[in-house]
Amino acid sequence: MAAPTHNMKYRFLGNTGLLVSRLSFGSWVTFDTQLDFEKAYSIMEHAYKQGVNFFDNAEVYANGQSELIMGKVVKAGVERGLWSREDLVISTKLFFGTKSGPNDVGNSRKHIVEGMKASLKRFDLDYVDLVFCHRPDPSTPIEETVRAMNYVIEQGWAFYWGTSEWCAKDIIEACEIADRLGLIRPVYDQPQYHILERSRVEYDFDVLYKKYNYGLTTWSPLASGILTGKYSKGIPEGSRLSLPAYKQMLSNGLEEKVAKADKLAEVAKEVGCSLAQLSIAWVAANPHVSTVILGATSIKQLDENLKAMEFVDKITPEVREKIDTIADFRAKVVPQAEPHVINLRQKWLHCNKMSTTTSHNMKYRFLGNTGLLVSRLSFGSWVTFDTQLDFEKAYSIMEHAYKQGINFFDNAEVYENGQSELIMGKVVKVGIERGAWTREDLVISTKLFFGTKPGPNQGGNSRKHIVEGMKASLKRFDLDYVDLVFCHRADPFTPIEETVRAMNYVIEQGWAFYWGTSEWNAKDIIEACEIADRLGLIRPVYDQPQYHILERSRVEYDFDVLYKKYNYGLTTWSPLASGILTGKYSKGIPEGSRLSLPAYKQMLSNGLEEKVAKADKLAEVAKEVGCSLAQLSIAWVAANPHVSTVILGATSIKQLDENLKAMEFVDKITPEVREKIDTIADFRAKLVTDHEPHVLKLRNQYL
Repeated sequence: MAAPTHNMKYRFLGNTGLLVSRLSFGSWVTFDTQLDFEKAYSIMEHAYKQGVNFFDNAEVYANGQSELIMGKVVKAGVERGLWSREDLVISTKLFFGTKSGPNDVGNSRKHIVEGMKASLKRFDLDYVDLVFCHRPDPSTPIEETVRAMNYVIEQGWAFYWGTSEWCAKDIIEACEIADRLGLIRPVYDQPQYHILERSRVEYDFDVLYKKYNYGLTTWSPLASGILTGKYSKGIPEGSRLSLPAYKQMLSNGLEEKVAKADKLAEVAKEVGCSLAQLSIAWVAANPHVSTVILGATSIKQLDENLKAMEFVDKITPEVREKIDTIADFRAKVVPQAEPHVINLRQKWLHCNKMSTTTSHNMKYRFLGNTGLLVSRLSFGSWVTFDTQLDFEKAYSIMEHAYKQGINFFDNAEVYENGQSELIMGKVVKVGIERGAWTREDLVISTKLFFGTKPGPNQGGNSRKHIVEGMKASLKRFDLDYVDLVFCHRADPFTPIEETVRAMNYVIEQGWAFYWGTSEWNAKDIIEACEIADRLGLIRPVYDQPQYHILERSRVEYDFDVLYKKYNYGLTTWSPLASGILTGKYSKGIPEGSRLSLPAYKQMLSNGLEEKVAKADKLAEVAKEVGCSLAQLSIAWVAANPHVSTVILGATSIKQLDENLKAMEFVDKITPEVREKIDTIADFRAKLVTDHEPHVLKLRNQYL
């Protein structure tokens, strides 16, 4: 093996067997904005020849263009015989995304998996070496993130995972979760670290070095240029602080920092180097720092910075003391997450007319104990698709719904014997082709249990039906995955453990991100959760129960324990009681209405007159509130804090718009209005039966 022609040294990346150059190269700000492909290639080529093997990136850098350019550079370098892919350590970071939708950011399983695929597509690589969670996500359970990052590694998309700008407490929690579940821990963080900013690296992270030998790939050793001395006489045009991304970030305390930099320049002079070289050497001298990420817009600048390695050994205790005296650093309390990071997700929970790209007022909620945001009103295809809506009508309604902020579209294998999935799949694909949405913009669900044809194993929650049914659903959708999958009913003939394992298999295969139940009782859901916990598997996290003013048994009584114990989510159906709560049945059953359809007649014939009479009285309350009975009924369901989303059905855009207006009246469901509604409904909770007769018959008939 030929001897290296450079003096670069390497360190292991924390508690791994991976060696990274002690100085590395990052593409933030420079790629695309300041460096095109040719310039980027020449700098990366030169960096590699100087011994740099780690090249850092992120999905958000230049809105994805940075990954695209770096990927081209890597490929060109391989083709030109400069390096092999194995010679390089390439990273990306996931969190901020490249688009502005509710699930385009964060550490949810959906964004991590979709974001990783998108990054690799831009890089045009099969894998990166390192992947980071670019920021903590207080809205997503850390377990969800740990599992998702392990999925990325299991798929071969990355070798190691870590964090960036996380606090020690959250990192420890992630490590403990990984240990409990037998999963791979995060093994490094990417914190800001320089002479003037040390809070995480020298204070908060101390426990991580002792407990986990946690690695660091630090950024901004020059404090965005302040520690070069170039801001002593103002902000030069074209410098980092002249760029929009930096102005807001570093405006606070700039004068004081520049004054300290001027004093530090004297220390650098004594050492015999530039201020930039002193600053980089100071960071590299920290034994916990695996690599210091440098940025550069020219080979000359890169060479100047790389020379810092010659001065690492000159950061003696005496020099360090002089630096510390000038810096006069006081550790700050490290927040769990920066306010702008928290706001990236929390803003969707409130009125959302906040940008030129958003023209609707839809609000969103997290789906139970997940990091997935779903629109508070959603669209379901039961009964309507195929029977009342052909492809063109279905497309126009789904497109309109999406433009109004709906991102969740519900389906099931049994709806129109599979035709509903087929139509929705075509709508999704055509919408992508027409630029109406991307697959990542949508939350698509299906439900498994009833099957599409007769046969002893064509229904139920056996592993056979769940796996075969899921494959068949995806084939009808013509999609690689759905976001959510439900067990459409409980199956008394299949052990719940079999179902839990089968649903986890579906997620492991990448066919769905989350799983849940539909019309299960709390007792069975708790058993499923306890089995999942015992086996280290993923719990069900939501149910799809019927819930409206006249039917509340599961949601308001049986499920109470689930909210407290698991923060269980709800995607409720039939807010209008199959049309009763629109008032249209006051004078009989109109032809073409839901109750005139075979699927409904048997279901709702019992007690119809009494329900219609109550609906007539509720219409008076709606009048007082200033809305229609349908809008009152939908608003009432949406006002329940446990309801993540209310599934609406519609056969026309006009009907959909009328129902969507219900969001304007959610805040008008005051305690006084609620009391009036409760008095009229006079609801008496029924004992939630284990299984409906037709569900029992589905499998029992074969015995």
